[in-house]
Amino acid sequence: MTMTMTIGVGALIGVALGLRFKVLVLIPTIVLAAVSTAVIQAARGYQASSIIVTIVLVATTLQIGYLVGIIAHAAFEKLVPLERNDLALNILGHMEVVGSDGRHVGTVDHTESSDRIILTGDDPKAAGRPHLISTEWVDYVDSKVHLNKPSRKALREWRLAA
Repeated sequence: MTMTMTIGVGALIGVALGLRFKVLVLIPTIVLAAVSTAVIQAARGYQASSIIVTIVLVATTLQIGYLVGIIAHAAFEKLVPLERNDLALNILGHMEVVGSDGRHVGTVDHTESSDRIILTGDDPKAAGRPHLISTEWVDYVDSKVHLNKPSRKALREWRLAA
């Protein structure tokens, strides 16, 4: 494989990883790429200095590709907002739910349907009873479920789950 092709493949893999995965995926990917590059080039009889330069280039292109991928992912999300059904797919059990003010509202038990989320009854604010909120209240989802209303209003408006 030529150097240009190696760099191109590394960049494409980085972009693909950036579109889908968190940054920690780069560690095993870079290690795997470094080991496989070293083995292939050593088998072809390349000198150690050439092998090291190629490993550095591959690791760098993976990282640059990853950066391009996360930028493209962020830009795409701004251009095409998630549908409510897609948002519900990103909500997982045990995620923290916070109001638009950043304050804790509850903890997700599960999504009952594409339009309702059940919060656990274990939470101190739930007083031992599970509560229900609408996915219409969800602004966005990352490691937490962020609501489009302040926590006080969400606590006033949530309903007891049946």
